[in-house]
Amino acid sequence: MRARPRVSVVVIAYNDERRLPRAVASTLAQSLGGVQTVIVDDASTDGTGRVADRLAAAHPGRVAAVHLPSNSGGCGGPRNAGIERSDGRYLMFLDSDDLLDRHACLNLVAAAEETGADLVSGLCERIFLDVPEGGRDRVRPWFPWLYRRSVLYGSLGEYPNLLYDTLSTNKAYRRDFLERAGLRFVEKLHYEDLLFTAEAYLAAEGTALIPHRVYSWLVRERAAAPSISDRRAETASLADRLEIHRRIDALFARHGAHELKRAKDTKFVNHDLPLHLRDLRAEGPGHRARFLALASAYLAEVDPRAIEAAKPLPAIAALLLREGDHEGALAAAEYDRLERPELRVHLRERDGRVYWGDPGGEALARRVLDVTGLGLHKRSLRKLRPANTVTRLETRDGLARIAGYVLNPLGRIPPDAPLTASLEFRDRRRPSRTARTAARVEHRGDRLAWSAEFDPVRRIRPIGLADPVWDVRLRLGTGRGELVTRPGAGPGSPCLDGVAFPVRPRLTRLAADRFRSYVTAGGHLAFTLDAGGRRGRMARAVVLGAAASPPGRLARRLAGAARRGAAAPRLPGRSGRGRT
Repeated sequence: MRARPRVSVVVIAYNDERRLPRAVASTLAQSLGGVQTVIVDDASTDGTGRVADRLAAAHPGRVAAVHLPSNSGGCGGPRNAGIERSDGRYLMFLDSDDLLDRHACLNLVAAAEETGADLVSGLCERIFLDVPEGGRDRVRPWFPWLYRRSVLYGSLGEYPNLLYDTLSTNKAYRRDFLERAGLRFVEKLHYEDLLFTAEAYLAAEGTALIPHRVYSWLVRERAAAPSISDRRAETASLADRLEIHRRIDALFARHGAHELKRAKDTKFVNHDLPLHLRDLRAEGPGHRARFLALASAYLAEVDPRAIEAAKPLPAIAALLLREGDHEGALAAAEYDRLERPELRVHLRERDGRVYWGDPGGEALARRVLDVTGLGLHKRSLRKLRPANTVTRLETRDGLARIAGYVLNPLGRIPPDAPLTASLEFRDRRRPSRTARTAARVEHRGDRLAWSAEFDPVRRIRPIGLADPVWDVRLRLGTGRGELVTRPGAGPGSPCLDGVAFPVRPRLTRLAADRFRSYVTAGGHLAFTLDAGGRRGRMARAVVLGAAASPPGRLARRLAGAARRGAAAPRLPGRSGRGRT
């Protein structure tokens, strides 16, 4: 009679025939003996099912393959099927695109046996595969402050911060605990981990944490088909997360766990909400409005004390969303989470305190919007990075006209400061190739308004095929130094997509005869070389198609010669205020 496995690892897979063998190899290589692997194929349409069968045949008694008759649409159904098929005294879960550490099972089971805990959790590390080996931020631990030492908690109420780690995959569960508590994953909803883990924490008579890495979450940010957890800008993704949170709310309400509900809400404000808001500006306005309306409706159900207990900028984002200030909420979320954030709101000073926008008279708003402790008023303008909002973008009578405003936080640039400005168009591939024109600039209350007018045909001379994308920058002289900003979309902006400037490339006008504007993922204005009209587009297709031919190689040599011989063009300044 075959001995019962000590651990069963449920590996779920969908259309992942290439990576599945690697994931299963990490279970077969476990240093703990007696580990069973159960592969659940979620009705894949590629060769995943065949790969699962081959692995099971190659490792009889150690690997089993389960095939679902139809796709479940999520992770809950396959995991539940794996639970039913597995035999181990402990259960673990692994996604087919991730890996278990070699000693994961050993360390987790040893902690469970030593402490008697119903579930044991270890450190998960996110490995960003787009970052080169040894590169900065390639390895990012998941809430590492939870895993600084080995510890046993008798209940979730003893340490509500457990709710920050709601992954199911970096944990080992006693099977008899799952059966006794009747725990299974919710199906047909994403973010099922959050509910399952909250239920497990609440039901467990002991939860142990160990400081050892047990799980490698492999992330490819530029993947053609991102994983479910990386599709945060999708409205359906947020709707599923909010439904899961409402179910957790109901769970805590049934148990009278009101303090736990508040702790969970604070975690939602600190972590879940910013994840969804961070990349939202790149989406269209209609999508943003629907997305933010969903978030606002849920935040209306959140205890204001949970918002006040959150970190400053996430709390500001949540409060402003509740109040319908979507732009202010996005600005706060981005300033907290992005690597190079821009200050997109007016800072206000009142009674010696600094506020994120106007706090009004409500006591809660004054407390939450008070950012004096962040020291923003002490930072230089360069570090504050005030936003530059485009308010005009057009061509008329052969001239390009661009205007906008830069925030002047707390009046840092005084009204009598000597101001100068120049607008730059910079070749993204070769930033040394820059076209400039002087811009007018003047004080207007708490902002600096600027404008530029120039003839793009005469003054912007791209090579042609070699420089397809150009970014825009405004250099602002303040008398105390220079501030460089990137104009972009914001409150009061017209549509910045698809505005055409005529240009005259040096190499050939067959491939392009205009600059066409667009907004980058970061919300900034940029231009791409384009061909206007049907004939121009046909000519461009012919030229690009011929680039790999012998004449095409000659064209590239000519382009290289032009780049070496052409100085960076400068656009002449215009008379008036702000001339450089």
